[in-house]
Amino acid sequence: MQLWQWVKQLGLLNSGLYLANRLAQKLALDASINKYYFAAQAVNRQPLLPENKGRRLRVVEWPQQGHPHPCPRPAQVIADRYQQGAVCLAAYKDDEFTGCLWFVTTAYQEDEVRCRYVLPPAAVWDFDVYVDAKYRLSPVFLKLWDAASSRLLADGFAWSLSRISAFNALSLSSHKRMGAKVLGWAVFIRLRSVQFTVASVPPFLHGSFSENAFPVFRLQLPDFKNHSRKQ
Repeated sequence: MQLWQWVKQLGLLNSGLYLANRLAQKLALDASINKYYFAAQAVNRQPLLPENKGRRLRVVEWPQQGHPHPCPRPAQVIADRYQQGAVCLAAYKDDEFTGCLWFVTTAYQEDEVRCRYVLPPAAVWDFDVYVDAKYRLSPVFLKLWDAASSRLLADGFAWSLSRISAFNALSLSSHKRMGAKVLGWAVFIRLRSVQFTVASVPPFLHGSFSENAFPVFRLQLPDFKNHSRKQ
């Protein structure tokens, strides 16, 4: 992809932040720059996946203990998620693992930067939607989302909140096509143990000088009266 096309997709500011982050990695600096968009997605009342698609796929809740976890993440990360009360839905084609989706119902401690998300009533936080490379063009993602939506509706939840990397234009456009609404953004700049946060939502500015200090985002759903859900 040519540079101008890439900048057009991400925007000038996001492109600059991305390049700065890549430079820090290339120079092996103990530093990082991340920018997230916070988004709200209505839980679907009707399946997104046509009835004749994905018939060989099944979705199960993965148990917390007793089995090696199929999600390709470090064991400590998996353990920390379960300690926070996270639920993992795993998709299989016959007996082959194809992907998974995680969510929590009250609050979530981010595992990529230092921050915490506190959720409004009737909303969950979904994160780390993973689809194996072999199945990226298959119905796995929609199968997972439909299964999650069915469960969440039954439990009284109407919205799912998440963060999307500003450096992933494809993911952001996919969420918007599904009806997601952007609530705000935050930039996290870390140098060794120091982290500075600038955000469009409270607390707006935050400085952290240890692992035990982090901004808390108490995300609120805006007025969705004019936000149509085509279901």
